[in-house]
Amino acid sequence: MNRRVFLLGPLPPFRSGIADQTYRLARELSRMGADVRIATFERLYPAVLYPGESQAAEGDWPADCGRIDAFLDGLNPLTFVAAADDAARWDPAFLVVPWWTAFFALHTLLFFNGLPASLGQRTILYCHNLYDHESAAWKRWLSSLPLERYRRFVVQNRRLEKELIGLRPDADVLFLPHPVEPPRFSFEKSEARRRLGVPPEAQLLLFSGLLRSYKGWDLLLSAFLRISPRHPRALLVFAGEPWGDARRLETARADPQIRLELRYLTEEERGLWFSAADAVVCPYRAATGSGIAADAIAFGRAILGSRVDGLTEVVREGESGLLADPGDETGLAGILERFLSESLTETLSAGALRQRGEFSPGGHAQSVIRFGGLSL
Repeated sequence: MNRRVFLLGPLPPFRSGIADQTYRLARELSRMGADVRIATFERLYPAVLYPGESQAAEGDWPADCGRIDAFLDGLNPLTFVAAADDAARWDPAFLVVPWWTAFFALHTLLFFNGLPASLGQRTILYCHNLYDHESAAWKRWLSSLPLERYRRFVVQNRRLEKELIGLRPDADVLFLPHPVEPPRFSFEKSEARRRLGVPPEAQLLLFSGLLRSYKGWDLLLSAFLRISPRHPRALLVFAGEPWGDARRLETARADPQIRLELRYLTEEERGLWFSAADAVVCPYRAATGSGIAADAIAFGRAILGSRVDGLTEVVREGESGLLADPGDETGLAGILERFLSESLTETLSAGALRQRGEFSPGGHAQSVIRFGGLSL
């Protein structure tokens, strides 16, 4: 039986949720007995197009997810033609290609066009987004080019499923929510707070990840300032690297109820903050899936966020979190107020813990295997 699976995409130590998910899928496939080969990047984005401090952390490629060939170059789409040649010679049972930005439209199209027709039919486009978060008409048009060629797709929310079927009525689409990865670094709340210098009695609300406009960090700041005078024990923490306008927080007026950790956090640092938190806040204006919400579930933390795609499929309102309408600062302030005034930490954390097993990485990988037509 052909057990070969070919993946194409970024891997850690590149800093992105896409890289993390590609690695976790490859790792789980390997654990299940697949023979995994990954074509990954030696260079992802040109530095001029990347607004963060660094695209990659220190460290080596992961050692537990199959054979890794690092030759893809974001500045050279022809390296994707070479990847297609490698895949054709290897003849896997199926292939998985992540999709998330128009920047890689030509690359992804060249890869598909370079495959033999029979192998193209076995290729899955794993869609983290269909279109860029901060999109424009020309980006949507560019993104549509590979979406019109591929036939098999994995998506992380129901709206993308409907949108794809509308674009491609002949498409074969699998809806598969973001997996919940068990944390490598997890601490008792009291120990995490001691190490971070957070008072034991604080009601800690955590915003984690990149501070980008679509994630609504500014809405959260305004909403929190509305309600914080009534809740002197409340502490809002922004823990992540600021992009664009979010950099103005670095020079913002000091507030004793707001703590800024404005940098890329290591996995251990993130583990400390999630362990210390009472709730994780995801005030997104728009989304397709959320690795941060998945992390909140993994740590058994309440989610306070927006009714956007990728969160409504994960958060059970009143059980594992509270949601407001996207872009609604008043509504967001309302759910923060309710969480703090009703002391919902234990109730919603218990609900999040009950959900953890529903989104396991192993179950996620098994669904991809079945969709790919492989039996392990």
